[in-house]
Amino acid sequence: GLAREAIRLIQEARKSTGLEVSDRIELRYEAAGDLAAALAEHGDLVADEVLATSFGPGEPAWETPAHRDAGLELTFWLRRAG
Repeated sequence: GLAREAIRLIQEARKSTGLEVSDRIELRYEAAGDLAAALAEHGDLVADEVLATSFGPGEPAWETPAHRDAGLELTFWLRRAG
């Protein structure tokens, strides 16, 4: 359930930043507790669903605005994969 909610938020962020449905992305995130465990356990599913070529915890090395969801306590960064 938590991984699916994160996927929904990431897909909304992709759309709001002007990415095409088929664009591959790089994705980094910060989460705690149950959500962090869900993202670690279901990381392959999340990456597949959002077309992430790179997916993992921690702030990115690149500069891009953060997307935050206070309810899920999720912060994530994404950019088009190059």
